[in-house]
Amino acid sequence: MVGLTYIGVAFVASFLFALLIVTTQKFHGRLTHDGAAGVQKIHAAPVPRIGGFALLAGAVAAGWTLDPATQALWWTICLCAIPAFGSGAIEDITKKVSAKWRLIATVCAGLIFCLVSGYHIERADIPGLDYLLRYPAFGIALSAIAIGGIANSLNIIDGVNGLASGTAIIVFSAFAVLAAKAGDAPVFAICLLMIGAIAGFFVLNFPSGRLFYGDAGAYSTGFVLAVIGIVLPARNPEYSPLIAVLALAYPWIETLVSIRRRMKREGTHPGEADRLHLHSLVYRSRAKRIAETLKRPKMRNPITSVLLWSLTLVASSITVIWPDKPLILGAGVGVVFVMYLLIYRRVALLSRIRRAINAQLRRQRA
Repeated sequence: MVGLTYIGVAFVASFLFALLIVTTQKFHGRLTHDGAAGVQKIHAAPVPRIGGFALLAGAVAAGWTLDPATQALWWTICLCAIPAFGSGAIEDITKKVSAKWRLIATVCAGLIFCLVSGYHIERADIPGLDYLLRYPAFGIALSAIAIGGIANSLNIIDGVNGLASGTAIIVFSAFAVLAAKAGDAPVFAICLLMIGAIAGFFVLNFPSGRLFYGDAGAYSTGFVLAVIGIVLPARNPEYSPLIAVLALAYPWIETLVSIRRRMKREGTHPGEADRLHLHSLVYRSRAKRIAETLKRPKMRNPITSVLLWSLTLVASSITVIWPDKPLILGAGVGVVFVMYLLIYRRVALLSRIRRAINAQLRRQRA
């Protein structure tokens, strides 16, 4: 029952604030709308991109319902997340914060958390890396980079309705199950709180897309996900630290693939937006075909999310079943990576074939 309170308070506060944002957008839309311009954009009309503030409302409101011990950890996380949330919020409103500075802000947020809380990666269940982690300075640096990386990776997959927020709900659910099994009440409560806060935004984002997460929402959610991924095995040594690596495999794999793709292309850099993310390709191929079959063309966007949630569902299922088996968790990362590559190559091939056919048709008409 207590768990339902955390979810309920967070959900109601987040939903009401999200609804307020949507109903008052004619007053703030000039600053908060996410236009349709940009190579990575796949929505047609301007939509408020400050869903992160709804998440904040839910997180803060529900935070006061936590017991004192849990509040101590929760408010520490919230305060340390300010650079991540702040850089994202400024970008959501001004659209003038570069990807480099947002990355720096999220890494700094991770560093602050490690120094303030005392939590950092102390083992990895990976030979060689575990030796380096004997030195706290290395563990703190690695933790800060990992937290910043996950925060940015969640922002990268935030391209269609419900993909980033739905992925986060799945992962938080897996972490909540593991925390409950370990009897870790504070981490369990924080996971439920985040699920409720994200869900309040989610109902206005999926499937209709009336409100977007924005950088503030994606960065702060990714920050908390990464922090819990470090804190959970640190507080419960029976779990392998690889649980976070596997549960969050889809976002960080997308990030690494994107960086490699952009570095190989002449005239581009790792932080430059493009239309070649997995969700973009699925949207233009498989999701389009399903939507056409259903005669619901506007459903291409949410269908993309439903299809890609499968990657995180597989990863989280393995995480929950074998959280204490490093070899199985490592194999699970390999499984998700192979799934990702197979899907990517298939939809990329279909996309190239479709472009070639369309080009030929245009030539014939000319």
